[in-house]
This record gives sequence, C-alpha cells and structure tokens, in this order.
Amino acid sequence: MYTYIFKGQTHSDFSISYMQQIGMDEEQIEAVNNQRNHDLKVAKEKVRKECSRRIARHWNEVGQINAALGIYTPEETESCKQCIEAHRSACNTLLNNPDLLDINYKKDGHWPS
Repeated sequence: MYTYIFKGQTHSDFSISYMQQIGMDEEQIEAVNNQRNHDLKVAKEKVRKECSRRIARHWNEVGQINAALGIYTPEETESCKQCIEAHRSACNTLLNNPDLLDINYKKDGHWPS
C-alpha cells in the first residue's frame, strides 16, 4: 500500500480533508501529492517498458517489422498482431488501475502468457 509519513506516523489516505484533519498545511499536502504523482509517473513508465520487454520476448523489432511488411505467413502475422494487442491491453489495464503504486507489475499474472 502506498503511504506517506507525517509526524512519525504512516498514512495511506490521500484525501485533502484527511490530510488537513491530521494537521498538514497546504504546502505539506502539495508536497505529498507531488511525490505521489511523480512516483505514479515513474511507475507508468516502468509498466510501459515491461510491456515492450514482454512483447520483444515473443516478437523482436525485426520480427514485428517483417510481420507488418507481410514477409511472414498470414498465421504468423496474426500471431504477432494478437501478441502485441494482448500485451497492450494488459498494459492499459495496469496503467488505468488506481492502485498501480501497490501492484507488482512484473508478476506474470498481469500479462498474457
């Protein structure tokens, strides 16, 4: 669970009303939210890289280009297309998950086999 520390205590509620209730001022609230937004941006980039890595494990860039150019059989081309679509769909599911910061995106269960 994504958390922050304020006055020596760990918190996981990021609502402004809660942060005000525990005594945070506007600057502290902004700092916590800025850090969370930064961490979320970094996590999203890592998810995208993991998606690319997993696609490349099945179809490297040359293979993808060859499939797009029609060098492979229709079955191989379709297999490449389905692989990419499945991984992009899994990637988008992760990117849109509000709990992304709490997810181990490298686990195979989040990705097509």
